[in-house]
Formats: sequence, structure tokens, C-alpha cells
Amino acid sequence: MDIKAFLTRACVLPGISGHEGAVADHIAGAFRPLSAEVTIDALFDVIARVGEKGPRIMVTAHHDEIGLMVLAIEKDGALRFTEVGGVDGRILPAMPVTVHTMAGALPGVIGAKPPHLLSGEDRKKAVRMKDLFIDLGLPPEEVRALVRPGDPVTLTGDLILLEEGRLAAKTLDDRACVACMLVAAQHLKEMRVDARVYFVSASQEETHSQGAIVTGCALDPDMAIAIDVAHGPAPGAAEDETCPLDIPTLTLGPFMHPVLTNRLRETAKQNGIPLTIEVSPGKTYTDADYTGISRAGVPSLLIGVPVKYMHTTVEMLSEQVIRDAGRLVALFIRDISREWEAIQWN
Repeated sequence: MDIKAFLTRACVLPGISGHEGAVADHIAGAFRPLSAEVTIDALFDVIARVGEKGPRIMVTAHHDEIGLMVLAIEKDGALRFTEVGGVDGRILPAMPVTVHTMAGALPGVIGAKPPHLLSGEDRKKAVRMKDLFIDLGLPPEEVRALVRPGDPVTLTGDLILLEEGRLAAKTLDDRACVACMLVAAQHLKEMRVDARVYFVSASQEETHSQGAIVTGCALDPDMAIAIDVAHGPAPGAAEDETCPLDIPTLTLGPFMHPVLTNRLRETAKQNGIPLTIEVSPGKTYTDADYTGISRAGVPSLLIGVPVKYMHTTVEMLSEQVIRDAGRLVALFIRDISREWEAIQWN
């Protein structure tokens, strides 16, 4: 699989939570050559099935992105806005953006007062989102004719190819993990595993995992694997709060089923795939929190792809980790499907 080619397109497509149609179409197209059936539901969740018989296994990563939403239009045509998902106001000054209107996409910028015009006191203050505005460069009357409160706004940033197999872009959280699923689907197609695997590229994770909630209910899986990003190392970040960039992670905690996590560790060991263990004493704040409580309860586990600078437009990761995590998912599904009838959950 050409991961760079997939992400070059996937990372720039708009897909703010609740408005994921364009990126969902792209992801569905990528899954079609690898799947027996691909559908997109009413919430823009992409569901790709690989395999015809055996246990029903749900693998999920999300494709929605954090972003902004227009709140109001000022007299001079400037747009006041709020956040959709966890947007850090510190990254916004001087940010190029796109406002998605009924009439089409409009480029804009989030300007900032030049330092020459700031008082000494102003320079000491933190940036507040409510003090920032989007400038479309249009006359006020034209802005009012085109833009409405509630219009979604996406941040702008292309995929950057760095040295040593590093990639940087917006929306690698979590479209890089969608790429992991594509790698896994390719391996499974070649393995011919006796399992019905439903790869779910889910919507609205950044706002409350609505996509994973509804697909978990609709698919009624026997088990679930969530793939999401983990915090990679960054200057000033504590070592015990981050993970090495070149190694997939496995989360342990009360939301993760011990039988599955122990079995996945064994698969990783047998196939020479290193893992970093993360500990989450409660919620993981990923789709795994909701697959586990779908219907009567679904044994779940969480695999992570370490990313630097999460929730910015320069999220950075290792391409090799995408391949390793995807291969691990496929090998684990192969192993667990062979043992399915003998599994004891307690």
C-alpha cells in the first residue's frame, strides 16, 4: 500500500466532526479493492467488510478532524468563531483556514495584531480564542451574502515528507490509523482468514464518538479493536507521558479486555513487533471507550500510533509504525480467529 499517496489526499480533505462526507468518499474508495462490501452510513461512517465467515470483528479508527465553526459576522465582515473538538487557541494566530459555505469553500486567515501595536501588558497575555477573528479579504456585504453562523471551518496544511520516514500533516489524528486499517485489510485479503472483519472509519470521535457508538450497535461484533494516536515525545514533555515515535502502543486498563490484550502481546512477541505499553486507569478518550459498552458488551482493545504535536497542523509520526500496527492487527485477527471457539473470557 502507498501510505504517502493515501495520506497526501486524505489529510487535506475537509472532515470536521459532523461534516465528513468528502473524506468518507475517499476512504471508501481506498477500501473497495480490498473488501467484499463497502458502505457509507447516514453519519458518514465507512464500513468495509473483509471475510465471509467466522467471528464478527470490528476494527475502528476515526476520520473526523478538529476545527472551527462560525459564530457571528462582525460589522467589518470579520468572522467570530468557536471550536469543534479540542482546538488549542495558541496555534491559531496566522493560521490559514477554509470556511465551508453553501456557495462553496472560501479561503481565509486568522490574523493577529502586529507586535508593534501591542502594549507591554498585552504581550504578557495568553491568546484567547474569543479575541481572534477570521478575515476572508472580502467586503462586509459579500461576507454576509456568503457566510452563515454554523458554517464549518477547517485548518489548512499539506502533508510534509521529512527525513527518516517521518511524515507531518494535519489530521494524522486519526487518518494515519485509517491507513493502518488499510494495511491490515491488505494483509487479511492475502491471508484468507476465517473471520468477518468490519473496518469502520468512524465519524465524530472528536466530539463524543458518535460514529463508533452507532456502528458498534449496528454491527453487533464479537470483539473490537480501536486504533488511535498516542502522544509521541516532544521537547518539554515528561517521558512518562509520552511514547517512542517508532513503536506501536498497546493500552492496558479497565476498559481494555485482559484476554485480548494478553493475546495481542503474544502475537506481537511471536512476530518480532515491539510494543510500548500505555496505562489508562479509566477512560482512554478514544472510540474504545464506547465499543466496549455496545449492546451487551464487546471485549475491546486499543492499539496506538505515537504522534508528536497532536491537534496541530504539523502532527508528526513514523510511516513504519503505520505498517507495523496494521500488520499486527492482521496477525492478531488471524491468530484469534483460529482459537475463537476455545476462548474463555473469564
